[in-house]
Parts: sequence; structure tokens; C-alpha cells
Amino acid sequence: MARRTSSKTSTRGKVVLMSRSVFCSIGGISERELASWEGEDLIAPVRVEHVRGRIESLYDQDSLRRVRVIRTLAEELDVNIPGIGVILHLLDQMER
Repeated sequence: MARRTSSKTSTRGKVVLMSRSVFCSIGGISERELASWEGEDLIAPVRVEHVRGRIESLYDQDSLRRVRVIRTLAEELDVNIPGIGVILHLLDQMER
């Protein structure tokens, strides 16, 4: 039996960066929520670049996973912002 091959190029191992608006859309959050979480140091852009005279914050897949954890803690488990910060810190320590 012949093997099927895909003509798609794999993004495995490559870093894919998203603009702030795309990141919010995919993450299911508002820009206001993102700004609030950034202000609380729960999340930060991976890179900040100057694009067409503007500052553009860029986010990656790890940032998207972090947003999903924050959303789950806040919305489904009713954890407050300081509690989310503690949990994220512990999760970061476990990954090291």
C-alpha cells in the first residue's frame, strides 16, 4: 500500500509569532484583558518590534498556552489575580 505524503510544510520546531490582535482573537480574550494581565506580570510578549513606525507586540504558542491556563483559572475556577500569579509561578518552577 502506498504511503500518503503531505505537501504541507511543517511548523514543528519553528517559532510562529502572532500580532496582539491575532493573539487575542485566538486566545478568546479582549485586548483589555491582555493589557490587564500584562500589567500584573502574568504574561508578556515574546518580542516587541517596530513595524511601520509603530511598536508591535508579538506572542508565540507558549504565550497562547499560558493565556489558556490563565483563562481557565480565572473563569472556570474563580481564582483571583494574585492566586493566578502564584499558580503560574509554581508551574514555571516545575518546568525548570
